[in-house]
Amino acid sequence: MKKLLLFVLLAVSVNLQAQEQASNLSESSIKVVKSPGNRVAILELYTSEGCSSCPPADRFLSALKDAGISDEHLIPMAFHVTYWDYIGWKDRFAKKQYDQRQRNQAQKQKKSTVYTPQFMLSGDDYRSYASFNRDVNKLAVQLAMVNLELSVRVLPDDKQPEKLLLKLKSDISASEIKDVGFYIAITESNLSSNIEGGENEGEKLRHDFVVRELLGPYFQSKPNLLNQIEQTITLSSEWKKQDLNIVAFAENLHTGEVLQAVSLKY
Repeated sequence: MKKLLLFVLLAVSVNLQAQEQASNLSESSIKVVKSPGNRVAILELYTSEGCSSCPPADRFLSALKDAGISDEHLIPMAFHVTYWDYIGWKDRFAKKQYDQRQRNQAQKQKKSTVYTPQFMLSGDDYRSYASFNRDVNKLAVQLAMVNLELSVRVLPDDKQPEKLLLKLKSDISASEIKDVGFYIAITESNLSSNIEGGENEGEKLRHDFVVRELLGPYFQSKPNLLNQIEQTITLSSEWKKQDLNIVAFAENLHTGEVLQAVSLKY
């Protein structure tokens, strides 16, 4: 009986250890995604909750969730800008960093102004909504000149909020471009705001693919063909983990053209 009891206790102990190891593995498990052989397009929307013209553009972006477009063809991103905050409503998703990205992209395209709502398709100012599907497909059939591998690991830590270790491997050996910049973004969907001032006062606005954090640029230049970036990020307690995506993309540093992109759901 004693031997049987000892066996049972040992079995319980081993089982608990196995469960603990499985739990630890789950906490520190790694998710990996590699970019496809084709070029993935990025659709950037520059928008603001203080802009009365922006809600239709926000709805267009949100509709892409149910449009059946694969993230191996197109990845949407919404950058909320701050320059409309002065007219009575401060957009809680806006950052001056996104204002500057919009201006930088405009300068690279030799444009003198920025505006909202503004779409950019793989780095180019975009207004041809009637041919949107055709334009995305035109990019998606091109062979990728840059290859990306994005991995995400939850760092085991009893403290909150949660931390992620992001690794981005890049291969630019097939590209003729010598200087490439890389970005990593955290996007969140299923967001909404009750607007209490400004041009959209009284409206409830809904948003998807909102850029919550933008890291970069990180630089790679030939003859360095292979590179790896590591970055630790702390998740904000405001972010809903089930609605987060981690996006990485590469662009031509001189023209702003987006060369390749990849997305991983949290």
